[in-house]
Amino acid sequence: MATKSLGIDIREANENGAGKGRYTLEITKAILENAPKDLHIYLFTKKPNPAFPHTDQVSQIVIDGKGIWWHLRLRRYLRHHPVSLFLAPTSFIFAALAPASQKVAIVVHDLIAFLHSSTHAKIPTFIERLTLRRAVRKSRFIVCVSQNTAHDLAALFPEAHKKTVLIASPAVSPEVHKVDSEKMDLPASYLLGVGTLSPRKNFKLLFEAFTLLADENPHLHVVIAGGAGWQTSQIYKAVPAALKHRIHFLGYVSVDQLNELYSRAEMLIFPSLYEGFGIPPLEAMACCCPVITSNAASLPEVVGDAALQVDPQSPQALAEAITELLKPQVAMLYQKRGLNRARHFSWQSSAQLILNHLR
Repeated sequence: MATKSLGIDIREANENGAGKGRYTLEITKAILENAPKDLHIYLFTKKPNPAFPHTDQVSQIVIDGKGIWWHLRLRRYLRHHPVSLFLAPTSFIFAALAPASQKVAIVVHDLIAFLHSSTHAKIPTFIERLTLRRAVRKSRFIVCVSQNTAHDLAALFPEAHKKTVLIASPAVSPEVHKVDSEKMDLPASYLLGVGTLSPRKNFKLLFEAFTLLADENPHLHVVIAGGAGWQTSQIYKAVPAALKHRIHFLGYVSVDQLNELYSRAEMLIFPSLYEGFGIPPLEAMACCCPVITSNAASLPEVVGDAALQVDPQSPQALAEAITELLKPQVAMLYQKRGLNRARHFSWQSSAQLILNHLR
């Protein structure tokens, strides 16, 4: 194996994280499980992470510093102690700043900062716009989480055409599964929304669709699980005044609570305007929860024929899809398809793809 050492930035690897943090945790775990014996792995972090115990093959390297200073100190460390390859799964900053002697690879999750900057926080947008092009140029190869993300990257950055691009998709974490539990105080019948409370998640469309069918379904409620995000106040303002008592915000929930939410919901509604991948639909499918999602960006690639897809700009289309999926026979069909679809993705396969490329 040509590559004798691999460095990974695990600062955001978190069992309670979402998106990039969850990806970093799970892909790193899978890489460690599948790594050949002659590959030493160095995990770079701000503080020790108990998810990754020290072994003869794995070392955690703590680098102090906040913001740009962490990356500069990492640069200094690797200038004196280079690894064969450094993988950056959440940030492009170090890849853009890395010394010429240090080989790097990046993970590109999405191109929100370039394609939908109005729905994204300003500081992350500025940083990604400043660093991604240089990171692409310096990368030995690029990991994308979906074919759609790879397509967006190639369209925006001609430099990417010269690089090897690997599609290493997320998957359902082992902790996510159907449960028979009623510990949470939930409505008897509810539509579930999962995601950070930000405009891009398009919960406004769910509220508008719910308004169209609420009178015909007087016992139906909406439950939203997700922590605060960019412009969360806009989400609360979009709640129809007449239906406030039937729309419930739970905030951040644990994995155990999420399992129960998926398992008891009538369906998951995931009408996002743009996703680099979109894990909640797969998580719902693994819990036998039928799914409606938007037909935008990577989501059709993720769900295949195992979910109903709607125009994310059409409340009427979403209301009609909800009405259809409330039919028991239709729900059973998509539960079966969903279980099969969730098994289509694997952290092990994605990790092995990266490791194979190191050979």
